[in-house]
Amino acid sequence: MSVVSRLFSAVVVAICFMAMQPAAYAVSGWYFNPQGSGKEDASFVSALNVGGFGFIQQTLSTSQFLAMDFKEHGAYQVVDAGGSGPFGARDITVSYDVGGYLGLFGSDFTHGTIDIYSDPAFDFGSTNGVFGADNGTRIARFDVLTGSINPLTRQALVQADLVSGSMVSGYFFDSNRVDISGRDGISLSLGVQNSVFDPSGTNVIPEIACEQAGFTGRGCNGRPYRPAFFDLAYSTVEDVGYVTLDIPTLGVPAVISAVPEPTTALMMLSGLAGIGAWRRLRAHST
Repeated sequence: MSVVSRLFSAVVVAICFMAMQPAAYAVSGWYFNPQGSGKEDASFVSALNVGGFGFIQQTLSTSQFLAMDFKEHGAYQVVDAGGSGPFGARDITVSYDVGGYLGLFGSDFTHGTIDIYSDPAFDFGSTNGVFGADNGTRIARFDVLTGSINPLTRQALVQADLVSGSMVSGYFFDSNRVDISGRDGISLSLGVQNSVFDPSGTNVIPEIACEQAGFTGRGCNGRPYRPAFFDLAYSTVEDVGYVTLDIPTLGVPAVISAVPEPTTALMMLSGLAGIGAWRRLRAHST
């Protein structure tokens, strides 16, 4: 999830060309069944492509020097490899609530949750539930641990651990097609590329900003939405990215997975540009 305002990014670029500190992510793969009907109908994936929207609120940090604290709420949809439509026979969506800080001397995601849902109705972006992202069956929840942000490229990497007991059986399987719903030590990595966008014609403001984030400013108080000056206080963003899982082998203690170089992460994110174009077109046509 990205948390960079245009004004603050300009300050950071002018003063400090910081390198991205990517979070760990799994490089192997797993089997996933969007319907939850078991391993027979599961497909092997090395990553899941996601696209969606977020609402960011930022304030001057009270704990970090020359930094901004942020909180972001948003929703993603899992899409197929080409970004031309949903991933499978059910709508797989993500609802998230994260927070952290971004400053001249570093950045981090310090808290938050990431919920994954499976929904028989393909209503992502609607007014059902919250943006059509949380009205299905929740199949997993992850607690955010850490992450990093590159203000130069508008990229972010987030690391989160599975909440014990939250994964529903029948959806996720390891490389040997063994159900992992009862396994400990599973972690999720999310890498996204973001851009600030105009939410006109979408449900982003009433659903994500007003309902999910509890925002009470313009757009939620009877006055037309208007971005904050240079998007410093709040902004709407569009994200495209990928999700991977780190699944410890049965009987083997969990270890940290290989960490991608910044150039590798950039290539993975840049390759999803087509998904972003499809998301914009679909959002403004609904």
